[in-house]
Formats: sequence, structure tokens, C-alpha cells
Amino acid sequence: MKKWLMMLVAMVLGLSCQAGSVSYTNSIAFTLTDWTNSVALAQFNPDLGYLVSIQVAVKSDLSTTLTVQNNSISPSSGTAITQLKQYLLTGSSALFGSSPVLDYAGPDFNYGLDGNGIITSGLLTASASATGNLVTDYATLAGFTGTGYVDLTAYTYTRTFISNAGGNTAATQSTTADFTAVVTYDYSATPVPEPSVVALCGLGMAGLMLRRRGRTSHGNVSLSAG
Repeated sequence: MKKWLMMLVAMVLGLSCQAGSVSYTNSIAFTLTDWTNSVALAQFNPDLGYLVSIQVAVKSDLSTTLTVQNNSISPSSGTAITQLKQYLLTGSSALFGSSPVLDYAGPDFNYGLDGNGIITSGLLTASASATGNLVTDYATLAGFTGTGYVDLTAYTYTRTFISNAGGNTAATQSTTADFTAVVTYDYSATPVPEPSVVALCGLGMAGLMLRRRGRTSHGNVSLSAG
């Protein structure tokens, strides 16, 4: 009987235990770099169950315009590019193993200039994304658990690179960038069993009890000779 009872309990627990995942997003709109801003990510609500792991993903887009000027009477030519680095201060190095969280560049702008010439690239765009580590350590999970928000600081650093031949050439850029962070919580939950599960458990227990009583009654029967 114990074997059957254990099997029934295991079945009920298996039906009632669930795993889930929930994600929250916050974004910073296109802003002229270099900027510093706050990203507020909702905490994991403990009413959902027990937090198992955290993972943060980030995405960024940039729009840049490059201006290249030759300050010499000699012609020049080369390539200019805008580099963007974005940082996210998470309070835990486990979420992202390296800093910055994003490091990427806009398209190459190839130019050729006469003496004292100047040229503007027009709008150049690029994007990048990255997913952080899957984190399970208690301290990080506790910091992201509650009914409020975790305020993370995000900031950008932008610079221009130029590879030039001839002349005396310099490049400048005007760049805007956005930033999106998505936190995903994986959790386990043990909700109240559905009525059908409760009924199944009750029927199973009743059946086991009747079976046991039947065996006990049969064992107590005695015969006497006339």
C-alpha cells in the first residue's frame, strides 16, 4: 500500500508543480550622445513562486553623421567611423562578464577631399545586441526580488576614428543612440491544485483505504466446525 500511496502523491505533485518565465523591458529613447540615464526594470514578484535564474539582454541603435575637413592645401583621402560603447551598471558582475555591455561602430565613411575641402556623410545607422549570463547566485536573485524596480544606470561613450592619407584632416561626428534592456526571470511555482486534481487524489485515497479494509476484514474471518 505504501508503494501505491507514494506513487499517487508523486503524481499529484507532478501535476501541481509548474515552471514559468516572465520578462520586463525598459528603454531609453534616441538621445544625443554622450548621455547617462536610468533604466528601471521591474523586480520579480515573489507571489509568482521561487526565482530560479535571471538573464538580462540589451539592444542599441545609433544614428550618426560624420563631418570630415581637410585643413591643408594638399588633397586627402581615407575612412572615418563612429564608435559607440554602452555601459550598464547592474550591481553584479555576474550578469555581464565584461564592460561595456555593447561596443560597436557605424558604417565606414570613405571620403576624398581636395585642399581645404569639407564633406558630410549624411545619416549612417547601425545596431547591436547582447545577452548576459544566466545568473543563479542568491545575492543577485535577492536583489531582483520584490514588488518594486531595480534602477540601473546606463551611459554611452562615443568617439571618432579616422584613417587618412595626405593633407591635414580631422573628423567629427554627431550621434544619437537608444538603449533597451530586457530582464527575464525563470521561476518555479506550486499553485493550488485544480479541482480535478484534488478529486483524483481523493478518489485514489478512498480506493486505497477500501482495498486495505477489504484485506483486513478477510484476514479476520474464522471458521468453526459444527
